[in-house]
Amino acid sequence: MSMSHPQQHPRRIHTNIGFTIIEVLVTIGILVIIAVGVSTIFSSVSETVNKGKRISEINRYAAQFERIMRDDFQNMTRDGFLVIVHQNAEGANFDRDVQLSPGDISGLNNKGRPRRVDEIMFFSQGQFESSRRAIATDMVARSSEAAIYYGHGQKRVPDLVDPSPGNPNNLFFNPIVTDTNYEPDARLGLAPSGIVNPNQYARDWSLLRHVTLLAQPQSAGQALPDDVYGVTRIGTDRQWLEDSQRQIALQPAGRSIFNSLSQTGFAGALPATANYDLPKWYRQYQPAGGPMPFGFVDPVLRSSGLLDIVTEDLASIQATLYGVSFSDSPLDYWTRNNLNQNPASMSSSYDRFALDFWDPLTSPSPANANNLSLPVNGGSSPHFDNVRDWMIDAMPSLWDVNFDPPVQLSRVRYEDIPTRLLYDSDAFGNPSNQANQRSRIYAEADQEMLGSSVFIPQCTEFVIEWSFGFIDASITDPTDLRYKKMLWYGLDRWIDSNQNGLIEPSGNGLVAGQDQLVAEYYNKRPAVPAIPNFDRGPDPELIVGHPAIAGGFGTPPALEISTFAYPDLNGTQWPWPKFIRVTISIADPNDLTLERTFQMVFDIPEASNN
Repeated sequence: MSMSHPQQHPRRIHTNIGFTIIEVLVTIGILVIIAVGVSTIFSSVSETVNKGKRISEINRYAAQFERIMRDDFQNMTRDGFLVIVHQNAEGANFDRDVQLSPGDISGLNNKGRPRRVDEIMFFSQGQFESSRRAIATDMVARSSEAAIYYGHGQKRVPDLVDPSPGNPNNLFFNPIVTDTNYEPDARLGLAPSGIVNPNQYARDWSLLRHVTLLAQPQSAGQALPDDVYGVTRIGTDRQWLEDSQRQIALQPAGRSIFNSLSQTGFAGALPATANYDLPKWYRQYQPAGGPMPFGFVDPVLRSSGLLDIVTEDLASIQATLYGVSFSDSPLDYWTRNNLNQNPASMSSSYDRFALDFWDPLTSPSPANANNLSLPVNGGSSPHFDNVRDWMIDAMPSLWDVNFDPPVQLSRVRYEDIPTRLLYDSDAFGNPSNQANQRSRIYAEADQEMLGSSVFIPQCTEFVIEWSFGFIDASITDPTDLRYKKMLWYGLDRWIDSNQNGLIEPSGNGLVAGQDQLVAEYYNKRPAVPAIPNFDRGPDPELIVGHPAIAGGFGTPPALEISTFAYPDLNGTQWPWPKFIRVTISIADPNDLTLERTFQMVFDIPEASNN
């Protein structure tokens, strides 16, 4: 008997290995979100890294300029004097607010913020060399004494009416050493109507370090090159190659550190006993007013940005300062009424001053300075005011000291690139002509000088403050923000202590929890005396700062100038600051929203160290 089995078929297992359209879209969406997130993360990390690199670069840059400034301050000598200008940029509408860039919408009414553009000048000892190109081999101006200046420069407004280098009146393309750089519409932060001001935005500013050599002409035995401009020198040319009061190592030189004494010549017949000094090889021409030796030879000015040599030394500067200020002010030599002319007209010259000042038969003379009764002993004399005015007149920037406070007329010129490179035009004629060769070489040296003093590009603020190193011992409350803090002087300056983004100097700004006053103007001077045309008053300690304001603090000024001199010839001592505090802000050239601020404190050498 057979058994039958039912027929068995293999079971079919259905496995769904596909995706629906919705599932695919969801998956793609998730991947996109993940990709975007990863990209954002990497982009953020990359941006952070790049920003960190830029900040690191700025930090390294800051360390470099701090080292240079520290060397300058360590070599400061009290055989010279010290001038510190504390001031605000004027701003677009003379309201002190300045934008960092055209897109800057910070501050009130989207106008940026107030920015300080201080200046400082002092004298230093060391090894200094002219920044100008050497015209002849081995002829380089050097000196062991120099005036060191830090301050924002001022670019010229481009003049495109006739931009050809052949137009000698276009000072934008043809800089000259007699240029005052007087352009009222080119002031820092100003936005005049209808004029493109290259100095309007803080991102375009540059801090200058301008070094002026105090170099005496070499003697008649000066070694001279065998050829100049590749042309063999002949014997009759020697007198044009030697140093003079207007020329050092074939480079232009100013007669004096004081701008008001920078002009050479006489307004009449030359006395037979005088030694009229020609400008020699550099810019020799026939002055107006008749044949030599009548008329004037134009002043050469450091405000032109082309000059970094004056033919004086520290001893002659000291004698001049105390001697001439006994009876004269800078305005007795230069009224500043015609600064818009280039060259500006001056009423007298260094030669006339030298005859009156150094001739022992006349008065005043250096010997008379020994008999001066300076008001540091409690007296009152306009002479003390004149000393201060002459120190301000020695700045490379130009000032009108006819006002109180003095009015700044122009700053030292600089340009980011040589202006003549913008146009391919030859203004010198036949290049085989020796006179044309000379003109071209000097013009190229002038062009190069326009950028030689740039120290910190994109420097958006420069603040100088000074201190005697004292604290206010009357403050004993540890919660007071002034407690055991050093007293600093300059313009009134607050910091955002509560970090709310606003400066709120409520009351005196010194109570804990309010914004902190970190510097104030020096007001330890007595009240204004009743002396005509003399409005600073004698100070038994210092020629610096403002008179005390009746009733306490008044409206802080927009400008303050602090001056410190050496002992006068009677031995009267002027106290100097013990510390200088420098605050610098720098814009990132690759990110106009990034601005870094650095602060440094420098010791001032004691008088015994010099």
